[in-house]
Amino acid sequence: MVKVTVPASSANLGPGFDCLGLALGCYVTLYAAPKAEGFEITGCPVAYRNEDNLAVRAFQAAQQHLGSTGGARLHIVSDIPVASGLGSSAALLVAGLVAACALHGRDVPKLELLQLATALEGHPDNVAPALLGGLQAGVMADNQVYCVENVLHPAWRFVALIPPFKLSTKQTRAALPASVSRADAVFNLSRVALLLGAFKQGDGELLRAAMQDKLHQPHRFPLIPDGNAVQELALAQGADACCISGAGPTLLAVGHAGFEPALERVMAAQHPTWRVLPLCVDMQGARVQPHSFPNGT
Repeated sequence: MVKVTVPASSANLGPGFDCLGLALGCYVTLYAAPKAEGFEITGCPVAYRNEDNLAVRAFQAAQQHLGSTGGARLHIVSDIPVASGLGSSAALLVAGLVAACALHGRDVPKLELLQLATALEGHPDNVAPALLGGLQAGVMADNQVYCVENVLHPAWRFVALIPPFKLSTKQTRAALPASVSRADAVFNLSRVALLLGAFKQGDGELLRAAMQDKLHQPHRFPLIPDGNAVQELALAQGADACCISGAGPTLLAVGHAGFEPALERVMAAQHPTWRVLPLCVDMQGARVQPHSFPNGT
């Protein structure tokens, strides 16, 4: 039996549409044990206790890749809000892949697992940090995943601002235009280059300029009631920048130590239905260890 722990992730980070992602300290935990056939799923809501569960689909994909068979008992515990832009789907996919490899006694290289996870997810922006930790830049080219870890200054602090509603990726994708202008493409390319430098240097002024975006956020903010107001509030309380986390509706405020308490107080007063969640950066990514099932499962 094994225990797999996988972090949440925030994709895009402003201009890095579908290619940048950051691992954050909020987790999916998957307990797995071998079973002769079929899947027995506990822990998660009843609606997800079937073979459409993303962890199960990933587990089966890993088995097919390994040429292995059999079922599993899976107990899933998640602290990551669903359909909120914090990579819950990617975390489940990575957890299923890692659990299957561990139960079958196969030490599969992480880049090989990343290739499998990206094939399931469609792009590497969330699965790369979920699997590898830290700040990752990833792309698909000719069916091959290329991924680079980027330096993150230790002074940065991150706060997720989570509204009391969800948005599906299908809904947020539908809001995007089919094409963009050359000017907007150049705008985002230049900001991504600045963004990686700002994260490395710990430069707040540079980060605020670099986290601007013209490809997806202008089209997605209208889907988030009070989103623009919350973004402005975060900046007014000392955050250096604030962007949509992934496809939303969660926003991610970024700054240096000290802005978090003021932001929590003002959010509680002005937007009490929003959850304010300070998060550390997870530099380790997915990890697995021998473990028995929790008591009572």
